[in-house]
Amino acid sequence: MKGAPPLAIALALSTWACGNDDPTGVVTPCADDVGRVSVTVGAGLQPVIDWEPDCAVALVLIEEDASDVWMVGTDSPGASDIGDPDLVNLILPPVTFGVVPDGVDEFQAPEPLQAGHTYEVVLWRSPPGSTADCMSIAFGGCLMAVHEFSR
Repeated sequence: MKGAPPLAIALALSTWACGNDDPTGVVTPCADDVGRVSVTVGAGLQPVIDWEPDCAVALVLIEEDASDVWMVGTDSPGASDIGDPDLVNLILPPVTFGVVPDGVDEFQAPEPLQAGHTYEVVLWRSPPGSTADCMSIAFGGCLMAVHEFSR
């Protein structure tokens, strides 16, 4: 930015540093009446995983033949804060495969995705609230999506 004023440089750097972060810093968990989300997976071997409605979940898991390929989450099932959506539902879409979102843990390091293979994205949120529309209730959470994709 040769010749750019200092304010323009500062704004450009702050925009670059924040990436796609919500500028308000507010994380919106999936509402109590949201039991399922619709998932899309981008192309390539490091795809972007997105879901609608645009709300925070507690766990993102990628599996192949029921084996974990990558898993990120805010806490392990059965932890003391499970059930408080403000403490555990922190993962907002979109998520890039292999990139750990801020504020969450990586429980399974990513194994490289392979062309010609089929995988599943699994999303969980922590209740409380209505779980009537959840695909399943287990481990103190609501199963919100199981989405198959191929590379």
